[in-house]
Amino acid sequence: MRAIRSIQIAVVILLCIICQKLAAQQYPVRVQVQTLQPVSAQLSNLYNGSQARMIVTLLNTDLRKPTLNVRLRLNIKGTTIALRNRDYGSYPLVQLDAGLPVQLSLNDLAPYFNLDNLEVSGIPRAQLQQNGGKLPDGFYTFCVDVVEANSGQLISNDKQSCAPPVWISTSEPPLLNLPRKGEAVAFREPLNIVFNWTPRHMGSPNAAFLTEYEFTLVELWDNNILPEAAFGTMPPLYQTTTNATTLLYGPAQPPMLPGKRYGWRIRAIAKQGADIFDIFTNNGYSEIFYFNLQEDCQPPQQVAATVANGEAAITWAPQPKMFEYLVEYREQGNDNAQWFNVKSNDPQAVIKDAIPGHKYEYRVGGSCSLNSKTLGDVHAFEMPAKDAVDSGNCGLLSDIKLANDTVLKTLKPDDLIMAGDFPVRFTTLKGSGTYSGTGYITIPFLGYNRVKVKFDNIQVNTSHQLMKGMLMTTFDSTKLQGTNVDTIVKVLSDMASVINDLIHLTLDADYVTVQKMAEAIKKAAEEELPEELKTRMNHAANNLVQAKTEYDAAKKELADAKTPEAKAAAEQKVKDAEKKFDDAKKEVETVNKEKEELVSNVAGIIVKAIKELKEDAKDWDKSTDLPAKMAAMQQAMYNKQGLEETTDAGIGVAIGDIQPVTLSDAEVSDEMKEFDGVVEQFHLTNANVKAYKLVSAIQKFYETPASIAQFLSKDVALKGTSMLKTVMTDKMQGKKDEELIKVVKQSILDQLIIILNSDQLSK
Repeated sequence: MRAIRSIQIAVVILLCIICQKLAAQQYPVRVQVQTLQPVSAQLSNLYNGSQARMIVTLLNTDLRKPTLNVRLRLNIKGTTIALRNRDYGSYPLVQLDAGLPVQLSLNDLAPYFNLDNLEVSGIPRAQLQQNGGKLPDGFYTFCVDVVEANSGQLISNDKQSCAPPVWISTSEPPLLNLPRKGEAVAFREPLNIVFNWTPRHMGSPNAAFLTEYEFTLVELWDNNILPEAAFGTMPPLYQTTTNATTLLYGPAQPPMLPGKRYGWRIRAIAKQGADIFDIFTNNGYSEIFYFNLQEDCQPPQQVAATVANGEAAITWAPQPKMFEYLVEYREQGNDNAQWFNVKSNDPQAVIKDAIPGHKYEYRVGGSCSLNSKTLGDVHAFEMPAKDAVDSGNCGLLSDIKLANDTVLKTLKPDDLIMAGDFPVRFTTLKGSGTYSGTGYITIPFLGYNRVKVKFDNIQVNTSHQLMKGMLMTTFDSTKLQGTNVDTIVKVLSDMASVINDLIHLTLDADYVTVQKMAEAIKKAAEEELPEELKTRMNHAANNLVQAKTEYDAAKKELADAKTPEAKAAAEQKVKDAEKKFDDAKKEVETVNKEKEELVSNVAGIIVKAIKELKEDAKDWDKSTDLPAKMAAMQQAMYNKQGLEETTDAGIGVAIGDIQPVTLSDAEVSDEMKEFDGVVEQFHLTNANVKAYKLVSAIQKFYETPASIAQFLSKDVALKGTSMLKTVMTDKMQGKKDEELIKVVKQSILDQLIIILNSDQLSK
């Protein structure tokens, strides 16, 4: 019993000692830290300027020590970075008298923000110094500890000396809208040009700053220098600041001259009172845009298109000021498709190389002065679809008689002429009246593919028709056949063009634009991708739309937020939506790269299959037997039918109304059966010859894996997209190359049968 009593006494004594220590652990200095929001990412903005952005209040509550000499220790804790004052640094001493608060701000705090006095973790110190002391985007907490100068002992409560968390971010400079980059602006009296831009910081805390926009206009004298490079070498023609995002440049501003090029730029400047805050990347400077100011040169009106006979005839009302007209056209639905053009001196032009079954957009303009052009509004037309094999002579020369024999003296690269039934567009050209150079020809019966041609000493009439000379196709087994896709082949709505559009798509685009992009991705995936890749692509497309929906909802939630906690939650949702959107874009690009690698892998298999098919087709080449078959058919038609062949044009022939007659098997004589057999043999031999020619042409065109990768997906005649998709699917399922070669050969044979049965090659 005595032992238990002793233990109880010991416990009581221990508790008394602990309580005495806890009671003694009172922090003599109270600290209050305030940061005025919004907080700039630039550390120097917290202690520079005319208004305090960070205030530290100290109070000595220890009446037993009426005077304390202390120094501060700054702690900045962020999402990815932490900064803390070194224990040994150059800091001023602060004297605290008991009961008297001391407030520190501006220059009082400058030593603590000096990078030489800060320990940096999370990112390299050099990166922070290189950025001029700018903090990365994220949430930050600013805390201040008080340390006694002599002992180095902490004399403030580090858990109660922090300001509320703040979100710090750096915003992008404005996006320039109008006038568009490289645009031709018509000069009018009086001159009124609207400049417009879009701020990109309104969805962040930086929107709380008062933002001014510095507008700078420069006249660019040297058109041979890139406008972006020339901009900084010239003094401003006009410079002003505005709080609006639109500026009207009118008669009150310095005059601009027609025929000159001008560059313009916006700088966003964030202010609070007289203080300027560095919250923008690139010091707030936007991209440099430029435009050409032209004479008063209105585009033609009353524009119309008429489609007939595989051509599109464009007409318009004459524009007296224009000395040359220009029709630009491209495939509809792809903003990155290249514009092609047809020039004319009359108020009409004909587009001859448009592909059947495709939609086009076009615009009509012209030139009122040298080195300038004005274009009108965009219109559209659609070429009606035709059979898989369209007109065109397979290895046959048309009997062309030209009524116009006037030689055209002036031709330029990118001009279009007709060589028989085939449109030819020039890429390089030299000469006058007689021309040499290169170009490409559109071949209808090969799926409207373009094939390179070269020519020497040709002549063209004023109707843009080839009247003298020959165009030779250029085949080289070491080089990719056809022309460069980026400069010649009109861009289709395929996966490659969709990916190109997706690169420039941002969450700031409207919902309909994002949805259309997702639909375009799904459509291209359905046409081009095997099932496994298609599933991944569709999932990524759905995530694009879902991310846009979540982003818009989060932005609205952020705008409506009233408390720091609500704002922080909404900002996190915005970041999550942005990440989801970026991840979806990356997944689309990844799948497309996998598809390209797969195409590259199967391209060699397809080339091998085509070569094998040509070897198999050698037995089809019955061209030496064709004359004998023709003679046998003629003999059956004339000699055995009691007829005589004649070449006398003077003999009159009258043919009455011919009616079809159906004969029974008993009524068909042996002579008729023999005649049918001879005719059938002739047509079979003729078909074999044509088939061999087609296979030879296909093998010559698709001679390398590179040509397969570039052109096969656009080959309508061979259904190249379907063939590639089938082979890629089989390849992913582990089928052997020998099996894939059989699949390709059979696919080509099926299409050859369609081509031969269409009876287009005999025209």
